[in-house]
Amino acid sequence: MLLHYVTGLGIIIVGGVHLFTVFLTGSYLQNLAFIGGQYSVLAVYRNMILAITLELLLVFVDYHALNGVRVLLIEFHQGRFWERGVSWILTLTGVLLFIYGTRTILIANSLV
Repeated sequence: MLLHYVTGLGIIIVGGVHLFTVFLTGSYLQNLAFIGGQYSVLAVYRNMILAITLELLLVFVDYHALNGVRVLLIEFHQGRFWERGVSWILTLTGVLLFIYGTRTILIANSLV
């Protein structure tokens, strides 16, 4: 459960950095543009530091959300077989989400 709290705190910190970057570092319309500004969507993905914060946000949100779903599903039904099945299915889902999100960040960063 400690990791759940740590990821929640990480979401607040990294999400705050992300929102600060997008909304408070330049012109609002320029920052929300797809291309062209210093902090436009593509520029954020191509800046390695900001891409790392997006990756961290992906990891934190992925774990935090799926662990919350896991806790809810285990509360619905008890049993060793059920708990193992839910844990394995959500672990696989988390890994697939992580791979897809990382792939998206790498493609936008022109590394793939």
